[in-house]
Amino acid sequence: MQNRTPDGKTFQEVIEAALEGQAANNAEGAVEATGCTVGEVLDTHHPHLPGRVFVRWITAERKTQEHWLQAERHLRLRKGDRVLMTLPTGWKQWVVTGALGRELEPAPEETGDDLQELRLAQGQAVRITSHDGTPLLTVRQGVDGPEFQLATDNVELKAKRTLRLTADTIELHAQHGGVDLRTEGDAVLRARTIRLN
Repeated sequence: MQNRTPDGKTFQEVIEAALEGQAANNAEGAVEATGCTVGEVLDTHHPHLPGRVFVRWITAERKTQEHWLQAERHLRLRKGDRVLMTLPTGWKQWVVTGALGRELEPAPEETGDDLQELRLAQGQAVRITSHDGTPLLTVRQGVDGPEFQLATDNVELKAKRTLRLTADTIELHAQHGGVDLRTEGDAVLRARTIRLN
């Protein structure tokens, strides 16, 4: 007796139907032929669908494609990673199945940039000012690492797409002004444990 799906079909019939659907999609140009390719991760945080990454790759027709793709659950991907993508038979979208790491970045002397180094003696600091002499930023070596002190009363950090802070521990301290968090989209909070007091 053959194993059957809940709707009464045999697994052989399910596989054959998937193959026929894949062939129809390929005939209509809906997806590329089954195979593998390599892409680059552009973003890892989908606002509504966890587990998807934004990947850019070049098709066989030398066209650039960018899409949010599902990745295997065990992968820990970062922006800039090169990834192996597979289009399984019977599936309509590429799946990220492996990570290949990042492209090697050129050494500073190979970039062509005019890189200048300023070495601070112990206890010294460097201050950056505007064209009219207004202090903007002070940099000094602190006890636990570098310290950056912004001199203006209001500071705005802007990024065109993603602004990401990465550290083992992140602390935000606000005094009497309080904390005001706003977003025009959904707010997602992921943590092993959430403590409110």
